[in-house]
Amino acid sequence: MTVPTSAPADVPIPAQPRSHAVMWVALLAMVLIVASSFLIGARAASVMFAAELAVLALVRAVAPRPGPYGISARSRGFDAAFLLVTALAMAVFAVTAPVGAI
Repeated sequence: MTVPTSAPADVPIPAQPRSHAVMWVALLAMVLIVASSFLIGARAASVMFAAELAVLALVRAVAPRPGPYGISARSRGFDAAFLLVTALAMAVFAVTAPVGAI
């Protein structure tokens, strides 16, 4: 009897344990952004939110598989692109909105 050296293709590989650190740092950043929206202003908080989304896109793009807990939902490319496009849209809206609108 021979012992197989690799698992068959239909046997799932156990998932690596994922760190929750990115999720907690992102949550802390959101708390600070909400607080700054009251203390500094909505425009600055919106730009900070766009920056956080851009940083999360970068983290998702370079993090090893399966990705950080809390920001990994689909494929790496889709998640990173979605976060980056949302960051760009949020930054454009924050900068171009009329002063009285936000």
